[in-house]
Amino acid sequence: KLEGGAEYADLVRKMTGSGIPVMGHVGLMPQRVQVCGGYKIVGRDDSGAEQVMRDALALQDAGAFAVVLECVTENVAAAVTEKLDIPTIGIGSGINCSGQVQVITDLLGLLEFKPKHAKCYLDGSSLITGALKSYAAAVASAAKSAETSAQQPEKSGWLTALGRQVCAAFSRMGAALAFLGEVIFGLRFVCSRRFRMGDALLAFVRSGAEAVPVVALIGFLLGLILAFQSAVPLQMFGAEGFVGGLVGIALVRELGLILTAILMAGRTASAFAAELGTMKVNEEIDALETMGIAPVRFLVVPRVLAGTAALPILSLFATASGLLGGWLVMHILGFSVTYFIDQLQSFVALKDLIGSECKAVIFGFMVSTLGCWFGLQAGRDAGAVGTATTAAVVTSIVLLATLEGLFSVVFYAMGW
Repeated sequence: KLEGGAEYADLVRKMTGSGIPVMGHVGLMPQRVQVCGGYKIVGRDDSGAEQVMRDALALQDAGAFAVVLECVTENVAAAVTEKLDIPTIGIGSGINCSGQVQVITDLLGLLEFKPKHAKCYLDGSSLITGALKSYAAAVASAAKSAETSAQQPEKSGWLTALGRQVCAAFSRMGAALAFLGEVIFGLRFVCSRRFRMGDALLAFVRSGAEAVPVVALIGFLLGLILAFQSAVPLQMFGAEGFVGGLVGIALVRELGLILTAILMAGRTASAFAAELGTMKVNEEIDALETMGIAPVRFLVVPRVLAGTAALPILSLFATASGLLGGWLVMHILGFSVTYFIDQLQSFVALKDLIGSECKAVIFGFMVSTLGCWFGLQAGRDAGAVGTATTAAVVTSIVLLATLEGLFSVVFYAMGW
């Protein structure tokens, strides 16, 4: 409950916007004369009624769910109650009570009284016991009602559920686009002295250099398997000499890049999401914001830059290792190295490599950004980091496949 008038409207609006229920408290300031540990109100009239009305309307517009009217006359209370659309609770009108009784009266007004305008006249401390009993009964009734409401969730039709899902999807999309804009805006600080190049190099080593062995191994096995599986049907037509060209064009254009991007999604995106998610759970992100440091520029931009630079290089390693595996199969089939190189030159053009590297830059940026995005969006419970990591990997792989299909259509239309 906030005691104050229109000057607290912005605070009430912020609290209600964050899901915090707020009850306003307005009234006049009469002369008070101390009587037996309490106070007695004297000299009340209708002066100040317009100010009370303005304060009450401001609190209602700000989102308060009720307004307490203290030390006002019957006329003022009736006028305000008629004007407002939310409940009003009158206290302290013509009574001589202690502070404890007044607090209980406030709570009773919220939980027990049903009319819009409920007045509580307590004379002295003789009714404290009765007020406490009524308050306890009201709390028990409210708790039972809340439990019943929780057990009986609100029923809604399929159209309502669909609308909520669509609105939530658009909300997430808007937040993601805002994050993307903030990342792109933060990249302009890369060449400034404020950019933490050491963090970017460390992220590059972890996401790029340390991934070379596994990428090279998977690429070599992929080229080996692809060459063997294509050689068997081609031998039926006497065309096993084209195995080298088939392996080369498949690895350079598509498979080398997409394999590396998926490995990066499982390795780098998950690592970024886990790191930032753990920082979110430990409130380290909140600490940076408190110190006036932008988390995106401080934590996200170095990681995104490292991932964007690492994927094109890793893609080259995967493609080269796959071609080595394809050559090994060609050697087993009795073809020389010179013939294998001639096949590559005949089937693979420079534009294929350039197109693959351009896609690698975009894929690296996307995978790194998604990992950081889901890490910053992690909750604060025990399973939040795991959920964020899983979402980052799955979303990255789905978007990789989608973008790869779009690029294939675009390159085909361009004659590539």
